[in-house]
Amino acid sequence: MNTPDDILSNVHRHPKYQELLKRRNRTSLLFFVITAVIYAGFILTLAYDPGLFSRPLAGMTMSIGVFTGVLVALSAVVLIAAYVYISNRVFDPLIEAIVKDVT
Repeated sequence: MNTPDDILSNVHRHPKYQELLKRRNRTSLLFFVITAVIYAGFILTLAYDPGLFSRPLAGMTMSIGVFTGVLVALSAVVLIAAYVYISNRVFDPLIEAIVKDVT
């Protein structure tokens, strides 16, 4: 029977594990950059042009700031859903294959 150390070293050497790490790191970096651009854009606009956010939105009573804030929050929900989808479709099958091969 394999010891936990043997199983762990087998997992680390497995080519699909290396592929999993590579894909997950790339995906995480992409999502981080997208999130950082969205939030930084919002905060920098608020810092350098606060008057923009106080203006009403094209004939409505809602301000541009409220609308933009809602869009920022919705972007977080969309990004989370996209990451979960990618995780279920790409990462989980790789993990299952690794577990099947190693155990």
